[in-house]
Amino acid sequence: MLLKEIKELLKCNWYSSEELLNKEIQYCFAADLMSDVLRYGRTGSLLMTGLTSNQILQVAEILDLSGIIFVRGKKPDENIIATAELRKIPLLSTNLLLFDSCGILYAQGLRGGKSNLMENDEPKSNVQSIVHD
Repeated sequence: MLLKEIKELLKCNWYSSEELLNKEIQYCFAADLMSDVLRYGRTGSLLMTGLTSNQILQVAEILDLSGIIFVRGKKPDENIIATAELRKIPLLSTNLLLFDSCGILYAQGLRGGKSNLMENDEPKSNVQSIVHD
């Protein structure tokens, strides 16, 4: 799915050059804790978050993220916009909640990357490990 299609689906404002909206998005990850993004996020994913600090750009570079969508009406400040433009990281924002945004994209076929919490498509559970060990 192209980022510009996602922009329309989520009724996003964008803070990047138009050319960056032509990126192909294969995976999405949603979190407000950047440590979770670093631990469980998939390289190349689109990040959906309510966090607007400088940390998001550092994480975006580390994971080579395809872009960032701020949810709940959050907007990046001018420094973040300028830095993201230099680094070619598309920035968008939507007034939708994180849950609703993810649901819309999931319904349109966008999936998250497989995380380390999943094994054989089944959630790992400490309770199961204790009971079976």
